[in-house]
This record gives sequence, structure tokens and C-alpha cells, in this order.
Amino acid sequence: MRILVTGSEGFLGKVLVRELENQSHQVIRYDISLGKDILDSQQLYEDLTNADVCIHLAAVADLYIAENNPQLAREVNIDATRKILEVAEELDVRILFASTVCAYGNNGVEICTEHSPLAPTEVYAQSKAAAEELFKEKLNNHSILRLATFYGPNMRSSLATSIFIKAIKNGELINIHGNGLQTRCYTHVEDIASGIITVLDSDENGIFNISSDEEMNVIDLIALIAKIVGKTAKTIHVEDRFGQINKSRISAAKLRKLGWRPKYSLETGLKTCI
Repeated sequence: MRILVTGSEGFLGKVLVRELENQSHQVIRYDISLGKDILDSQQLYEDLTNADVCIHLAAVADLYIAENNPQLAREVNIDATRKILEVAEELDVRILFASTVCAYGNNGVEICTEHSPLAPTEVYAQSKAAAEELFKEKLNNHSILRLATFYGPNMRSSLATSIFIKAIKNGELINIHGNGLQTRCYTHVEDIASGIITVLDSDENGIFNISSDEEMNVIDLIALIAKIVGKTAKTIHVEDRFGQINKSRISAAKLRKLGWRPKYSLETGLKTCI
């Protein structure tokens, strides 16, 4: 299969491209670092002409960059996605669009399924939820993938998991935002990639959560990393972050019905990073 991957040189993109190529797919890499701009309709048209499927990962994904430059987040996460969808519809190319479980926000639901209401609290999540709306009437042909908070070797240094590992290894102080009881279903990047490929290989389209069901709060995450590293974590509580999601517990039962299973527990996954 000929697969165009936007954001191919990013953290997730590199892992996904490697797995796709291992499965003998022909991958078309599309990334700003390669001179490929998702805001350029002509470039998109030329490359999508040669593709059967587009896995659209490219985004302003850093929460702080999105907060500081909401216009950029809208242009990249919404406007560019609209361009990609328009070209793909013209060329009859299937899109797997990478959204985020952060779109569920603080919706008050104990365990979020694909039918749970969206209540995004952050600029990044709001832009992803808005981009999802573009696919609302087109889910017979395309899929929305709501990705969990993911981590793994070579992750971005701004990710909390990376910050905690580095600080504990170096004996540095960790700032815990708020009470530290906010939870996420941290999921290894290889499990995210295998989830995407599971949807790719299926005949089903629609909305899919790709997430571990292992929910953990920040305090327990820091303690787990400290145990693995064999050092004591130094922490201090600071003011909570604006738009903080208090609880995130995600069900991936729909994806599991297609045969997907995460390979890593949080502890075994963290060991691959440390």
C-alpha cells in the first residue's frame, strides 16, 4: 500500500514510518523538515496523487506553543487539515486523522469512549476538536484517531514523562502542577503506532481511541520512575497549569475488537526510555 505520512519526521512519525516499512508498505514522507508544507495545496496534491492512504500526524502538538501562538495552532491543526481533506476527497484517498484524547477534556465522564462528549480545555485540544468537525459527515471513508498521551525513547523533551526522567536521573527539582492527582493513560509510542496500523489494516472507518487503559496520576508516575531509576525524586507543588485536565481514563474497547493489544505496561515501557 502507498501511504503518505504527514509529520513523518516527528517523534511518532518516525516510529510509525519504520513499522510501515517493516510491513513492506511504500511510505511517502511528508514533513516540514523535508521542505513539505501541509499548508501548500500544490505540494499536497502532487504527493497525495501517488498515495492510497494519508496518515495525518503533522500538527502543532506542544501545548505551550499552541497556547502562546493560537493562530499558528489554528492554521496548522485546522486549516491545513481542511486542505488535506479537500485534496484527498478529490483524489479518493482515505485519511486517518490523528486527534487527541485531550479533546474529552473535563467532560465529567468516568471512562471515555468514542461516544463521550468533547469538552476541550486547551488551545491544542480545541483545535483538534474543531478539525474533527471537518470529518463529521465523511466518516464512511475516513477515520479519526484519538491518541492517548504517549511517551517512548527519543520523545520530545517538553513532555512531562521526559522532564520527570531527566530530573530524577540528575537529582533536579520537579515542579508538580496543582495537587498532582491529575491522571492520564500514558501509552508507549510503539503501541500508538500499532494501533494506527490496526485501523489502517481494517475495513472499518470512524472514530477510534488508541490508549492503554492503565490510568495513573502524576505523583504515582514520578514515584514509579524514581523506583526504576533507583533514586529519590525531589518535588515541589506549584500553581496548576491553565486548562488542566483533571482526570483522563480512556476505553479502547472498540480498537481491541479489531485485535489491537498494547505491548507495554507503563513500567515496562518506561524502562525502554530510561
